Order: sequence, then structure tokens, then C-alpha cells
Amino acid sequence: MAEDGDVHAKLIVETDTFGSRVRIKGAATGFYICMNKKGKLIGKSNGKGKDCVFTEIVLENNYTALQNAKYEGWYMAFTRKGRPRKGSKTRQHQREVHFMKRLPKGHQTTEPHRRFEFLNYPFNRRSKRTRNSLRQ
Repeated sequence: MAEDGDVHAKLIVETDTFGSRVRIKGAATGFYICMNKKGKLIGKSNGKGKDCVFTEIVLENNYTALQNAKYEGWYMAFTRKGRPRKGSKTRQHQREVHFMKRLPKGHQTTEPHRRFEFLNYPFNRRSKRTRNSLRQ
């Protein structure tokens, strides 16, 4: 299992067509994640086949499930230990199928984060009275 920040843990997600079809490629190896006819996840240097295309499905719990485009109903899934599960044994409701997108450490989003701004409001009679009662 790859550790957080490991070179083999970084993946590149390429869009295949309009919609939510994607190809997933390992940044270090250049291999695409594909699914064979038995449902096993394999790596291929050429990811142009339909077996290497996955459809992103955003679930009700805001996780993403990746369904194989060639084999309908088969999903990319990993066990708790990080081992791949066969696509033929997966269903959309299973936890092993739910993924969450996140950026690598040190990588910033395109939208800059705003710092908190503190505003001073003039006190009215009620807020002064409440503050004084809290002090006693």
C-alpha cells in the first residue's frame, strides 16, 4: 500500500469525453488503471481502450464512485489494506467503492483562500449590558 505522499500514490486524471468519463494514470509509471474481463484491476501503457475508461458517479454522500465504461455495474474498489477488489464483486453502495478527491500536500487550489476579516461593530445598550453580566 502506498503511503500518503509516496511517488506512486500520485495519480493523473485525464478526461476521456464530455461528461464524467475519465482515465486514471500513475504519475511515476505512466501506466493507466484498467479492468480486464475478470474484473481485475491491471496497468496498461496504452489507455485508449474502453476498459481503461471509468465513469465518475457523484453519490448522495458526496463521495465519487468510478464505474468501468466497458463493464457496466463494475466499480473500481480497494480494500482497507489497499488491495484492489475484483470489479465483478463490487456494488455502488459498498464503502470500498467510495472515493474522495483531494490535492497532494503543498498543492494549492486555483481559488486563493481568504483570511478571516475581523470587523468592529459599535456597541448598543443591549450588547454592553450582556457583556457586563457575563463578567460578574
